Parts: sequence; C-alpha cells; structure tokens
Amino acid sequence: MVILERINSIFRSAGKYFSGISIFLMMLIIVADVFMRNVFGSPISGTYEIVQFFLMPMAIFPALGYVYWVGVLPRLSEIIAKTPKAFQKFNDILILVIDLGVFTLLTYYGFLFAMSGFESQMAVPLGGSLVSVWPIYFLVPIGFLFVLLEVILRFFRKPRVEEGEVGI
Repeated sequence: MVILERINSIFRSAGKYFSGISIFLMMLIIVADVFMRNVFGSPISGTYEIVQFFLMPMAIFPALGYVYWVGVLPRLSEIIAKTPKAFQKFNDILILVIDLGVFTLLTYYGFLFAMSGFESQMAVPLGGSLVSVWPIYFLVPIGFLFVLLEVILRFFRKPRVEEGEVGI
C-alpha cells in the first residue's frame, strides 16, 4: 500500500506540473497572438485550434487527481458536520462508493473514446495541414484514472490534514 501511495503521489505531482506548464503555454500563445494581431495586423495561424484541441485538455485532465486529493471538488461538509457520527461515517463510505462507480465508468468510457479516436486517426486542420489530435484523447481516461486511484486509496487510509487533504 505504501508503494501504491508513493506512485500515486508521483503521478499527482507530475499531473499538477504538466497542467501548470500547459496553462503557462496557453497564456504565452494567447498573449503572442493578441500582440501579433494588434501590432502587426496578422494573428498567429491556428492559435484557437492549438488552445482548444491541445492545451485545454492538457491543462485540465492531468491535474484531476490532484484536484480530488486537495478537496476542491464540491462536498457538503457543512451539512454533514451537523449530523450524528454514524451517519457521517455512512455518508463518507457512500460517497466513496459513488465516486468509485462514477470514475470507473468515466475512465472506461474515456478509454473507449480515446481508442475510437486512435482507430479513426482523428486529426484537425491546423495551418493548412492535418495534425493528429487523437493522442490528446488519452489524457481523458488517464486523468479519470488518477481520480479513481485517489478514491481507492481513500478507502484504505484516513485523511491527513497536514498533507493538505481537506476532503473526507
């Protein structure tokens, strides 16, 4: 279990930094596009497609495990805190079971979607040529897999506030 938590911690950190770099690149390309458009009257070709099909998925999906771990996803902690301890424990387990089911399905169907894109060699026009977009589709199931791993680990450990975990 310790090895699994260490691997998960590495994936969580890698996803966080990967998403951060993607957001920085998104900012850089948008600023450059606006500068080129306003100063030289000629925007960078394909900026919208690069941001839409590449940088946005790269910014969102790799960080999902980190977002779940930190506790940013919505919870009803104020309402649940006022209920009896037995209900709180039942609620914690029920939410983990629901999360397990939902993120298992999201991972599975995200993988099917990515495989569909791979089989059809999905591509988008960018600057006059077709650029493959199907590799980015695999970020969807990978991101949901990171969340699924977090849910599975929460079944076996208590929340550690000192690590930054705020959830259940």
